[in-house]
Amino acid sequence: VSKAALKAYTEGLEYELGKERRENKGKLSAALLVPGWVNTSLALKKARQEAKDAGDEQKFDPNSVFFSEEKPAKGAWMPSQVISYMVQQLDLQKFYIMCPDNDTDVELDNLRIQWTMGDIVEDRPPLSRWHPDYAPKFKEFVEKNKSKKDDK
Repeated sequence: VSKAALKAYTEGLEYELGKERRENKGKLSAALLVPGWVNTSLALKKARQEAKDAGDEQKFDPNSVFFSEEKPAKGAWMPSQVISYMVQQLDLQKFYIMCPDNDTDVELDNLRIQWTMGDIVEDRPPLSRWHPDYAPKFKEFVEKNKSKKDDK
């Protein structure tokens, strides 16, 4: 299942559960966790399995994997941080849980999402923030709209 399909399914599920809560005092809800960069061992396990499948398990070097829980990347959160943040947001009854990481805060994530919606309504190329014709405009958009918390 793609991320887009999972998002659409979860949004539809929450719509139906919300209707059930409003009309029949239902108690269930759904939430959509969008984790930022997370130090997981998925790549490590995949690389190890590929080496095993190729008969090279003895030669496998865990350090060949860019990052994992055992070798965390500086910008990524650990899984326990993601879980703590998710629980905090669930307690606030949030549906969209946009989890930050050490490189990207919630405000920047929100600005990226806002820009991406502009790709659709302004008929820009997909992923325009990386497109050479639009990257400077995206940078300007972020600079203009990002709060100046550090200036206080």
